[in-house]
Amino acid sequence: MALANLHRGNVGYGSDDCRQQLKVIAELGANWVAISEFAHMPAVDRPTVQYRADRSMDHIVRTIRDAHELGLKVMLKPQLWSRTFYTQGKWCGDIRMNSHADWDRFFAEYGAFILRNARIAQQAGADALCVGVELQAVTTTQEARCRDLITQVRAIYKGHLTYAAAYGEAPQIRFWDALDCIGIDAYYPIAYSELATENELRAGWARVYQQLEAMSKQWNLPICFTEIGYTDSATAGMEPWRWQRFRPSAEYQARLYRMALEEAAGRDYIRGLFVWKWFTSDRWRQSEPDESFCVQDRPLVLDVLRQTWRRESP
Repeated sequence: MALANLHRGNVGYGSDDCRQQLKVIAELGANWVAISEFAHMPAVDRPTVQYRADRSMDHIVRTIRDAHELGLKVMLKPQLWSRTFYTQGKWCGDIRMNSHADWDRFFAEYGAFILRNARIAQQAGADALCVGVELQAVTTTQEARCRDLITQVRAIYKGHLTYAAAYGEAPQIRFWDALDCIGIDAYYPIAYSELATENELRAGWARVYQQLEAMSKQWNLPICFTEIGYTDSATAGMEPWRWQRFRPSAEYQARLYRMALEEAAGRDYIRGLFVWKWFTSDRWRQSEPDESFCVQDRPLVLDVLRQTWRRESP
């Protein structure tokens, strides 16, 4: 499960509310959680990476330790964010510098952020570390710099390393051999119609897995879906990345999750998947009223997860 931080109201990472939600997630049958620490950029073409370097990371350490006490393994997944994602319709994949000097500065600042997380992951005993999320224009143009950063991370952190690629980005990356697992945020379009049938969804996943099996063999690595999520929109199988909801159907949302989990379980090169998403408090709607991906109040989806995860071995 991808555990999202509610950073207001003392109900975020490290809080008693968070520990309670970790307990619920474990009882559901999950065996891993992903937690995210964010840094911010003023714009996608400016090399400044902002975060509180002097801020304690005790909230992250406690969350990792609380998860371990409940039998959950943890992936630490630091991410970049920018207000331009909202104001200009940008996303992480648009982060791109305009000069060699700016690339140098970006990797110095982003690298410092990632290495800080590597030290926390090593200190707290995180079971895996993700070195980035959907940085398509970075990973596909700056292979040497990416490899150098991974080498620096490995000097600090001794656990499993991955990177969370956007689904269209993953085949373009040339440094998978430097990591332990191919990570993909798996928002694949698997349907051609609204409220797609089970047969249509299975056929869509079959097309996806033809590509993924070839990728796994090419790099001799397993694959993890570092995110997979669906709203209850009738179009979620066609455009699973969209948060807007059209003709909502709880039954269809549950069907999408059931197909995704069953199809993944049938491929031995798929190491696992992280469902997007679950908040650190059940009071999440007070601060995130428009959130459409959260599954913790979706009984039909929870039934699918419970039934699937409890019959899977750890």
